[in-house]
Order: sequence, then structure tokens, then C-alpha cells
Amino acid sequence: MKRQDFHTFATSQVLLLDGATGTELQKAGMPAGVCPELWCLEHPQAIIGVQRAYCQAGSHIIYTPTFGGNRKKLADFGCAGQARSLNARLARLSRQATEGFHTLVFGDMAPTGCFVEPFGDLPFEEAVDVYREQAQGLLDGGVDGFVIETMMDLQEARAALLAVRDLAPDFPVLVSLTFEQSRRTLTGNSPVSCLVTLQALGADAVGCNCSTGPEDMATIITEMSPFAKVPLLAKPNAGLPQFRDGKSVYSMQADEFGDKAARLLDAGAGILGGCCGTTPEHIAALKNAVGGRSPLSVACKHPGVVCSAREYRELSATSPFTVIGERINPTGKAEL
Repeated sequence: MKRQDFHTFATSQVLLLDGATGTELQKAGMPAGVCPELWCLEHPQAIIGVQRAYCQAGSHIIYTPTFGGNRKKLADFGCAGQARSLNARLARLSRQATEGFHTLVFGDMAPTGCFVEPFGDLPFEEAVDVYREQAQGLLDGGVDGFVIETMMDLQEARAALLAVRDLAPDFPVLVSLTFEQSRRTLTGNSPVSCLVTLQALGADAVGCNCSTGPEDMATIITEMSPFAKVPLLAKPNAGLPQFRDGKSVYSMQADEFGDKAARLLDAGAGILGGCCGTTPEHIAALKNAVGGRSPLSVACKHPGVVCSAREYRELSATSPFTVIGERINPTGKAEL
């Protein structure tokens, strides 16, 4: 799928993504502590069954089971050298799952588990190379587009997006980050800074997933919406987790999730799905709740914006002078 085709697709109707994969695989028999990517290859019918259930529920796009498919994550299981081939094989399984459906397959790319400099030891150029390798494998497997998800740091999201754009300049790319209760990423990035940066780098949709339920996620989408030049996406959890017997349990039932997640349309999100705790039943309920509604038109109300990783400033002909710079005497030393 070309980027322009995706834009037409995403602005003409509400797009439905899939829901949680890991918990559904656990229901299918995947034990804790194993490499999910390797387990899926060893049990292909399990992942195909999960993904077909999402297709039947109404998902327009499913994600490949490659959340931990980069070589940094795979190194924990001794298979870093197989990253490209693993991603290709898993993408082909997702293609099999969509047979008989008009469902697109997007290659899933997620955090490396390392912090990019300056917050960690991973050089930015190496992060780009890690994601480039994964993206190449997903292209080998025949994906229709890409999704960069659950990002906790704008710098790492940038690295992944640049890697994909280098290899696949005309493929659609969705980027979603996860935000804390402070409405910041783990490394302090604001929603608007993330949006402005990523859409300028060529993301075809930007938004958030995980970390919260649909009601709190609406706050993030509302904050982004006036600055959006691309469609916004939201993939909330099934509410907030409760801890029972050492496990996270999500208690929001499918119908409640569908009703609350559908309200994200009013906040400005036109691409909806589910994250932790959601099932094919949750996506089916979301489809019913959305009904025949159309997404809000993408109409950026503040086109003149500059930003850093944490702050943004609006610029216009009527704006006062904006001071952008770094304090050279933050401690107030007299000699300076």
C-alpha cells in the first residue's frame, strides 16, 4: 500500500486495529518466559488463529507478532543473528492469517529495551541500524506498512521512523507512544512535541497506545488534535490493571470498552484499536460502537509550531517575539 492510498483509506472511514496479542497467545498455550517470536514460529497455528479472530472481529489492520523482533531484544534468547529472517517468516504467517479477509498487515516494531543516548548507552546511529534490519525483514515478508509502537522515548521513535523511511519511502508508517500519568513519556517528551516531530519526519499517523484506558487516553489525543496534520491513533488498554495472584488483570468488559473507546473519535482519533487486556470480543464491540461514524477531518489549527523534545512554541505573524535558547549562566555566577 502506498502512503497516498493509506491517507485516503484513513480519512474516509474509521480504521480499526487489532487488540492484544501476548495475552491471547498465553490463552493458546504460550508459557511465560519464552521468546514470543520463536514460540509463534514453533506454533504457527496459534498465532494464525489469534490473528484470524481479529480479522473476523473487524480489524482493518493487524500487527505482525514481532514486538520483540529487533536484535537487541532477540539477544536475550540467543537469536540476535536471526532477526531479519525471523521477521520475514512471522510477517508471512500474518499474511496467511488474512487470507479471505480484506485486512492489511503492518510490520510491528517496538522498543529495543535500551535507552538511546543521552539517556542510555545506545548510540542513535546504532538504533537506526537495529530498526533498519528489522524493517528489511518485514519487507521481505510482504507487509503492507509499518507500525512503531509503545515507544517511551521520542529519540528511539525517531530512530525507528528514519530506518523505515530509508528503506520504504512510500510505505505508510504509524507511530504510537506510551505516556505516563504526567502526560509525558518516560523520558519526559510531551504529546505535542512527539506529534510535531514525527509528522515532520514522515509518519502517516501518530498517537498513543498502552499505559492507560480509553478515558484517560482521550486527554492525550485532545492535546494533540489541534496540531495534527496526519490522522491520530489510539489503542488503549481495557482499563487499568488490577493485580491478582501476581498477575495483571484487566476487568473492563468488551461492551464497556467499545463504548468508551468509540468516544476517542470525538477527541480526534480516527484510528482505533486495543492494547493490554483486549480481545477479539473487545474489537468487535468497538466496531459495533463506532457504527457508521466517520473520523473527524484532519485540520491543523496551529501550523506554525517549533518544538524541542519537551516543549513547543506556536509562531505566527501576530505572535510576540519568542526567545529560544539555552541559559548560559543558570547558576547566577557573578563573573558571568
